[in-house]
Amino acid sequence: MAQNENDALRYSRLGISGTARVQGIGGSQAALGADAGNLAGNPAGLGLYRRSEFTFSPGIQFGNTKSTVDGASSVDQRQNLNLGQLGVVFGRRKSDGTEGAWRGGSFGIGFARQQSFHNKFNYQRAASGATIVESLAESANKFGIGQTNFENREGLAYETYLINYDEDAKEYYATNRLGVVQQSEDVLSQGAQNQWDFAYGASYRDKLFLGASIGLSTMRYNQVSTFKESENNSTTVFHNLTLRDEFTTTGNGINGRLGIIFKPNDLLRVGASFQTPTYYAMNDSYQTSLQVQEHESHNVSTDPGEYSYNLTTPMRLNGGVAFILGKNGFISGDLEYVDYSKARLNDETDSGEFRDENNKISTLFKPAVNFKVGAEGRFDIFRLRAGYALMGDPYENSAFDRKQSFITAGAGIRQSGYFLDVALVNSSANSVYSPYTLNNVSEQPVVNTKNRFNNLLFTVGLNF
Repeated sequence: MAQNENDALRYSRLGISGTARVQGIGGSQAALGADAGNLAGNPAGLGLYRRSEFTFSPGIQFGNTKSTVDGASSVDQRQNLNLGQLGVVFGRRKSDGTEGAWRGGSFGIGFARQQSFHNKFNYQRAASGATIVESLAESANKFGIGQTNFENREGLAYETYLINYDEDAKEYYATNRLGVVQQSEDVLSQGAQNQWDFAYGASYRDKLFLGASIGLSTMRYNQVSTFKESENNSTTVFHNLTLRDEFTTTGNGINGRLGIIFKPNDLLRVGASFQTPTYYAMNDSYQTSLQVQEHESHNVSTDPGEYSYNLTTPMRLNGGVAFILGKNGFISGDLEYVDYSKARLNDETDSGEFRDENNKISTLFKPAVNFKVGAEGRFDIFRLRAGYALMGDPYENSAFDRKQSFITAGAGIRQSGYFLDVALVNSSANSVYSPYTLNNVSEQPVVNTKNRFNNLLFTVGLNF
């Protein structure tokens, strides 16, 4: 296993987070305030609080995938219970008759689930040309394996006679297989990227609101892939193989955020926030096993491995506007700028080991603009919400559309001492996956997956 540009992108793209109210309006909260979602967004919004608040937001996610390769499709699904948000805001405000330009401020502590890694997909195909065995032979010829070092895929393939070495030609070659080779793979991922925010927001003359926060990020990503090949030909010794890869990535990071909201009048609010790059300390643990059935069975595996490194994800610039429709509700919209080409991998000694990977990040990725819009209607104590978000494609040049879209809806009840909100977030995105590479790219399998997720989130809030 190795760290590459895909890992840097995975932890740089974030979804919609916050309370059910914020998620119900598509995450467009840069110019709004007095919501615990500001802890994970624009901390200036804390300056609009008039009293203290506690919020708790559990959720359940339903995921569905449809994977297509060589015209054949397979479907899969996965569910996950999660904690979407948790927060407490301590508000302190001067009474209206008290003098002073600074009218009050609030301090908040919050937890937000920034993105979920829970997913599952599978595929099947019939390969009549080169397969993963040829890929392993090509990789062994390119990088070498050392015939007494079996701590990688190529070494395991050599030990189980999938690939052999020709002393005359001085190269590795694949074991003989004939006819159609059946392939299948199951890929299961799980984990999440979360952040704890410690924020303060203040109000100046109830016109200008300023805020700052420190974010402590945590992540855990686990992926298990089980790849199989089988052949039914009596003239060859090969029958089948099962290759299982598992790796787990954990990380802890830190970032800072500054925010501002300006309210020129009761009808309009304009907001902006800046988040620094997030600096992560990462650790990977991994293991590979290979089972091969020929005339006899071979079952080998690598020793568990670990590797520590650093990752810096890009800064984020966010701006928004909100139109307040009196007691009838509001309409809000945000634009967020993220330059994914600025992500960087580094080893712990900053030796330049990731030079090639960082060059790929700079070349393959580009800046993207994320668009969010939402609205809330108020009907006495009831609230109805809807929103839409479109996360831009981070790839510079690609034949595949990798935008992410979110369609959201929500409802709520507001009382003097408590409130209840619910949101449904439907998200969709396409992904591309290849289990191995070949010198002849035309024979390399390319799996296109349509990912669809529905996340149902509930928020219970108490005012005090």
